[in-house]
Amino acid sequence: MKEDKPTAVVHPRYKQLDSLRGLAALAVFFVHIIGKNAVNNPFVDFLKRTLLGIVFNGGAAVMFFFVLSGFVLSLPFINNEKPLQLTAFYIKRVFRIYPALLFAIVVSVLLKAFVYDKFITAPIPDIHSGEWSGFWNWHWNKEHVQELIKTFVLIGPEFNFNLLDPPIWSLVIEMKISILLPFFIMIIARSSKVLNIIFLFIIVYLTYDHAGVWPIGVFYLGILMAKYKDQITHTIKSWPLIILIIVCFLSVFLYNIGFEFAGKIQQHYALFSHIWNSYMIAVGSCIMMMIVLAKKRLSLFFEHPVFTFLGNISYSFYLIHMPLVIAMSSVFVGRYAFGGLYTFITAFLFALIISYLMLVFIERPFQQIGAKLVRRFKVFQVITI
Repeated sequence: MKEDKPTAVVHPRYKQLDSLRGLAALAVFFVHIIGKNAVNNPFVDFLKRTLLGIVFNGGAAVMFFFVLSGFVLSLPFINNEKPLQLTAFYIKRVFRIYPALLFAIVVSVLLKAFVYDKFITAPIPDIHSGEWSGFWNWHWNKEHVQELIKTFVLIGPEFNFNLLDPPIWSLVIEMKISILLPFFIMIIARSSKVLNIIFLFIIVYLTYDHAGVWPIGVFYLGILMAKYKDQITHTIKSWPLIILIIVCFLSVFLYNIGFEFAGKIQQHYALFSHIWNSYMIAVGSCIMMMIVLAKKRLSLFFEHPVFTFLGNISYSFYLIHMPLVIAMSSVFVGRYAFGGLYTFITAFLFALIISYLMLVFIERPFQQIGAKLVRRFKVFQVITI
């Protein structure tokens, strides 16, 4: 009689967290649409300092992406429920990130060549100015071609990620930290709570002022949430309503801290800018995630098909929205009375449509190819940590 093989624990896909990621991607879109053109608008300035500020907080949205990546990527392995095969992990990450990225770059090149108005007279703006109509107002030459080629590599050498699609900067960080992520998962999985907290403070201290590596602690927080998910959600379920409300407000306050008072603090404590701009936001993101997972009504709310649709297309939407904003801005802004509105409507609709097509014909098929390669070739299953 054959012995039954132990069945691997299969973690459910948390659709509600996908929905939060979709709403975060939408916030990035909103902030790119309004740009700095709305900075001096008293109404928008007021909204930023309220709970609705999260709608315009693109920077916080990216920190949420980092926390969520640490959480979902570590969840199958963090409690030793599944062996972490190093090569397989990397193969799956490559097939998850690169195909949609390469397609978005190709679309950006086509939009610049055939839709973008190269005769526009607007000056080239700063990346954060929000005046996108002149952003692609440069010509192809040897240097730009080289930068484009380096973009396809993503993790190095250094390149101008603002050349075609500015949000690529966060993917550079995603891929670089993905290389280290399995080792952090191993450390957290095998360490006590005290040691894990000590390691977190050490990481923050060593990386907070170093470009390119400072988000490591943000990913680390996501892994910690995966490690202690059940304990945290069990505790939240026992809270009385008043405590839950207070903590919800606290999470939004921390998430939105860059709009509230962090700027003034940084004027006096500039060395700790990443602490305020990244880790406080990350803590707020962690609290939001755990509350949504713990409270059934909130989970059901964020499992609404509209939210889950946004979550499913969020990666492609994040990649493709900016080239569309730039292209549509050059077509409408400065030429029509409601050019900004036309830019918003056309860029948003095209982004939704193209993102869905990318999900169906690029993201999902290539993820399946990556998974099949790992299953078929044992060489990808050799190195286990």
